Amino acid sequence: MPLFLRLTALTCGLFLLVILQASGYIRPPVPLPPPEIEMQTEWSPEELQKPPNIIILLSEAFWDITQIKSLHFSEDPAPMFHALQEKFTHGTLLSPMFGGGTANVELEVLTGHSMRFFPEDSTPYEQYIKQPTASLASLLSEQGYATTAISPFYHWFFNSSEVYKHLGFARFISLEYFNPDEYVGPYIGDHAVVRRIIEETERSPGADFIFANTMENHYHYWPGKFKKNHIEVKGHLSNTAKGIAETYAQGMSGADRALQELILHFSRLKEPTIVVFFGDHLPSLEKLQVYKESNYIGGEDDPDFLEKMHNTPVVIWSNYLPKESKEELHMSPSFLGPYVLNLAKRPGSPYTDYLSDLYRKMPVLPPKAYYEAMNIDVNLVKQYEDRQKAILELEKQAAAASAPGAVHGDTTGAAGGVDAYSEDASNAVSAGGASDTVNGDAVAGSDASNATGRADAAGSDVSSAAAEAGTADNSDVNPAAGRAGMADNSPSGSTGTGDASDTAGNTAPDNSDVNPAAAEAGMADNSSSGSTGTGDASDTAGSAGAAGGDTKGKPFILGYGEPLIERVSPASLTVGGDTFGRSQLTIHGGRYGLGCTVFINGEAQQTTWQSESSLSVNLPKTLTTHAGTLDVQVRVVDSKNRVLAASRLVKIPVQEKKH
Repeated sequence: MPLFLRLTALTCGLFLLVILQASGYIRPPVPLPPPEIEMQTEWSPEELQKPPNIIILLSEAFWDITQIKSLHFSEDPAPMFHALQEKFTHGTLLSPMFGGGTANVELEVLTGHSMRFFPEDSTPYEQYIKQPTASLASLLSEQGYATTAISPFYHWFFNSSEVYKHLGFARFISLEYFNPDEYVGPYIGDHAVVRRIIEETERSPGADFIFANTMENHYHYWPGKFKKNHIEVKGHLSNTAKGIAETYAQGMSGADRALQELILHFSRLKEPTIVVFFGDHLPSLEKLQVYKESNYIGGEDDPDFLEKMHNTPVVIWSNYLPKESKEELHMSPSFLGPYVLNLAKRPGSPYTDYLSDLYRKMPVLPPKAYYEAMNIDVNLVKQYEDRQKAILELEKQAAAASAPGAVHGDTTGAAGGVDAYSEDASNAVSAGGASDTVNGDAVAGSDASNATGRADAAGSDVSSAAAEAGTADNSDVNPAAGRAGMADNSPSGSTGTGDASDTAGNTAPDNSDVNPAAAEAGMADNSSSGSTGTGDASDTAGSAGAAGGDTKGKPFILGYGEPLIERVSPASLTVGGDTFGRSQLTIHGGRYGLGCTVFINGEAQQTTWQSESSLSVNLPKTLTTHAGTLDVQVRVVDSKNRVLAASRLVKIPVQEKKH
């Protein structure tokens, strides 16, 4: 071809490209090949006899938005998830929630109890789990598993630190123990959660049970939530709805990359492992706007609303189970735990065995309005409800019987602290239908008047945080807690380098409620939240055990326990500071996270997080006015200004300048 023609063709091509870009044209997505996962294919009989790691990852608001066929995406937002669907057990969970209420879905998965039998709009974590409660964690703990819960949000939210202790977890890693540089948008990134899952399995020599949830793709989904969206959406949508869909797809992509990281790690590990990945509820997508504009639903009165808006995806991967075991699932979340136990060939309990059998007869339990249409056997539902209520009542009575000063004769039904997950509580329920009482006592959870009203505004499950902050709109809740540094814990300046003045629940009271003597001794400020102390936390006040009543005295560690100070530099200071009157200390040790604040002489200081092993603080001039000694300590402080753990004291001398 002559040079002139080639140049003309090139010019036309470039011109066409400019026109297409200016018009907002999106190139059709090139199908990506499924991620290649190299599996450990050869296992010895001895290796296969080991109890497998069981990792359950609840991905916040994860749902496959590509199911909206009227929308077109510039690339697959979840290639890893879709690849796993092709090869491994997968399906849907009929979530009891929509747009929020993560803790209620957690409850179903961990305990096998159904939200259908609790008062409407209740949150059992806050209202009913007030005593040791049988769960997957307590059951597997008794089988030698290391049990860990991970959630990148405040330890007090949904009363999580107390609930996880009651459920039998040995460790709970909450927001206060994540790092300021791990945010992706307004929440901690999913990659940071996966990192801690991997760390915890490496920490323990034996099998692990880890239940983790994520926050990166939490409500809200307005444009600008993330620094940049790399997925474009096309469809008959308003610009507002298009922006919401793109933001959600971006968050979905982050969840998928974290899932890929998790699977890749365990595919290379010679430890039998099962990973369960699921979404807890569909996203609200800002008052259903995207769903409606895309014609996915006609509105809240859509006849298929339950099917379309309450089925969340689940996939189960393992590095050792035969491929022919692949199944397609459709179940209620309360049946997921027993299903995984059977898959892992772990001993269950009469309750989990009952739920496994019930799953085969009634895989989903919908709201009552759907019983007839879905051919639900009301007798099976009644038996399930009776058994659940009996177990909860037995646990309540067992806790009362073991409480200091309890009159044991008043709790004959408690069976001396029975673990309802390992004892058949159905014997406490008469076959004749006297299901509302156990040994003459009212069954827990049957009285809706005990429920605390809870408005789940704006489809978010952070309404409790909004209430703490005194706000009505949940979108105002800022979980950053001092993203660039520490939470603003006091007016004396215990903030980090970032401005966390709008942190939910942080009303910045003075530090008079922090007991320096208790902190110095390594004890927590045992306020109403029941925050754990430091180190092994085995002597935390009020810890009554966590496996349905028979694990009293077992240690429960919040985060990484007591922060360590290995050294402080400089080792001494001079009166008046340096030439410019400044004094700075760097504290070396670990493991430092968002909640770590440096205290000097019992007063919180403005703290800058440098790394997990390093904190720095610029000292007020008043601390170096005279010669003396400074008491330096690192405390883990939550957004409500409560001390969760404290390091040892290190004394730093302030000396006169040498002439």
